[in-house]
Amino acid sequence: MMIFITGGVRSGKSSFAEMSAIYHGKNEKRLHYIATNEHLDGEMDERIKRHQADRMNSGYRWKTWEQPRNIHELSDVYGKNDVILLDCLTNLVSNELFDGWKENRNQWEDELFRSGVFLKIMDGLRRLKKNSTAFIVVSNEVFQGLPCTDEGTFYFMQMLGKLHQQIVSEAHWVYQVEMCMPILRKGYVADEKQCTSCPF
Repeated sequence: MMIFITGGVRSGKSSFAEMSAIYHGKNEKRLHYIATNEHLDGEMDERIKRHQADRMNSGYRWKTWEQPRNIHELSDVYGKNDVILLDCLTNLVSNELFDGWKENRNQWEDELFRSGVFLKIMDGLRRLKKNSTAFIVVSNEVFQGLPCTDEGTFYFMQMLGKLHQQIVSEAHWVYQVEMCMPILRKGYVADEKQCTSCPF
């Protein structure tokens, strides 16, 4: 199954996602964490260290994969006894959309290029979903109500919004986290043998 968790910055969505992964990882299932953020500045480094400490202190064994782009390369690593948590889609979109911008400036203005990035990300997500027992995707609600000041930001917002819509249409469970409170936006029984409600 695929679980999509979204929310604002510092809303508690990552902690909720880790709790969800631990729940679905019971009965000897392996926990995997795909980190898409890159070490770009001191604040990001602190956030990475905090998330690493949270997982280490959880009492559960996590296997962490640093994968800022090309997530499809990991699809063959996992199996049906694996639970995968990808955190987060927002960083993945930025990394893919603006990859190599110094050599190919403004390549994201090309509609064909943007379409390719969208398909590449969705293909990677679908592969990871297929090769796991539970696949959890975390993303951010960004720029809500804020004016767009440049083309790069506009195309980033546009792609993230399109990806959110597509992922929600394919996900079994969708949560929006606000002030550490998960709000169920979508949920149904993916398998009749499973329980009729998610425990979170």
